[in-house]
Amino acid sequence: MRLQNNMAAAGTKSVVFVCLGNICRSPIAEAVFRKMATDAGVVDKWKIDSAATSTYEIGNPPDHRGQACMKRHGVSMRHVARQVRPLLHVALASAPFLCSVVAVGHRQWRHI
Repeated sequence: MRLQNNMAAAGTKSVVFVCLGNICRSPIAEAVFRKMATDAGVVDKWKIDSAATSTYEIGNPPDHRGQACMKRHGVSMRHVARQVRPLLHVALASAPFLCSVVAVGHRQWRHI
């Protein structure tokens, strides 16, 4: 995935990464995407977020293993897990890019 300046030239775009607990895969995807957008000089053209399909981890920080991996790669990760349900109407209205990070997350969209 490579972000180009022309991708966001038309205006602000939104992306939401979704997984089961929002402490591993989706916050990592959010952090990596944010770094790529920053490095490409287009971060101000993007609204970047992540959320969970479950309530298991709401309020928790990212898993320590993900944090360690991001730190090793110089990727900043400041995040607290939250569920997509409260975000859903906003996410669907404003985020043309909804990315399910795992198959379970994709299947769980049917229940939201």
